[in-house]
Amino acid sequence: MDKVFHIRTFCSPNGTYREVELDLPATPYELLDAMDQLRLDPDWPSYLEFHAAEEYDYLNQRIQEPHLFPLNALATRLAELDWRGMAAFEGLVSMDLQKGKTAIPVGSLIDYAYSGECCHVVEETVTDEELGRFLVENGFIPEVENLSDEALKLLDYTQIGKTHREAEGGTFTGFGYVERHDELRQVYKTLTFTPKLPAYTILAQTSDGSQVEFPFPANAPMGTEPVRFVDCAAPSLIGLTGGMETVDLLARRLAGLELRELTAYKALLDAEHCKDIAQATSLIDELDQYTFCPEYGSASEVAEGQLHLILGEREAGMILPHLDLNGYGKDLIQYLGGAVTPYGFLEKRENAPTFSEENQPQRGGMEMM
Repeated sequence: MDKVFHIRTFCSPNGTYREVELDLPATPYELLDAMDQLRLDPDWPSYLEFHAAEEYDYLNQRIQEPHLFPLNALATRLAELDWRGMAAFEGLVSMDLQKGKTAIPVGSLIDYAYSGECCHVVEETVTDEELGRFLVENGFIPEVENLSDEALKLLDYTQIGKTHREAEGGTFTGFGYVERHDELRQVYKTLTFTPKLPAYTILAQTSDGSQVEFPFPANAPMGTEPVRFVDCAAPSLIGLTGGMETVDLLARRLAGLELRELTAYKALLDAEHCKDIAQATSLIDELDQYTFCPEYGSASEVAEGQLHLILGEREAGMILPHLDLNGYGKDLIQYLGGAVTPYGFLEKRENAPTFSEENQPQRGGMEMM
């Protein structure tokens, strides 16, 4: 299973609403990109809503105070589980719910996800009667070992199963019966959740499933086969395919960008709807044709910024409550030949081409930097 959660994370830094939607588990660069779009440092607070995939939909409304990075760590582990691990995890969650818990801390869930070996799982056993028969037939009830076949038919297998389940604190899941036989692993406290900048700028996958990091080591022999992006410093390019030399060239150009330049580049990719490696490489050379303003994330914010520049703080503060800032901002963006992206506002410098045919040629500029 590729994705475990679909999340919407949002915040209001300086009173300005920001929102990002993301599938988990996410790659390191996708997590860093979410912070970029939210204009947040990794340790700053944000709020999160999530919806679990069908296999884990019993977690909906059950995770206590979910946060992006721990939730991604949980999703990463859940995506790795086989059927037995999924059964054990569901069983451990169900055991908590049977005790009256309505929400479970994400830290406990991470420990459960790593504790499959601490549980017994009886596949396709989903009723007390089936559990009772399994116990009898496999020698777990010593008292009935010497009974004849006729006597065994008289046993109340449902009561046998129920008595065992309640005594052991076991539970039924969609996979079968689960009971715990050992202490859970304590993994959550050992993990570091804040994403770190990867050594690569592009992580690609070959046709045989091998992963290759770019930039490729200098002077190392490089193949020519096509590879597919599975992570990238500019996550909108994930999924693209290209030859190794072409991918390596783009990776080296990305590695040469400063942090603010990278954010502006991601904004430019978004504004140009770029889904082509050749164009993605050429756009790096065009960055100096734009003014990038990450503080403006909507037409209203562009309008407000322009009015503060024109009128000054005092006069702008008086007039702003009485204006249609969204409408004025849209007209202003078209006039300037700019574009609002999830990363901020891009304004074309003089004589630069417009982002799309419907935009008007640039006739002025905003001194925002």
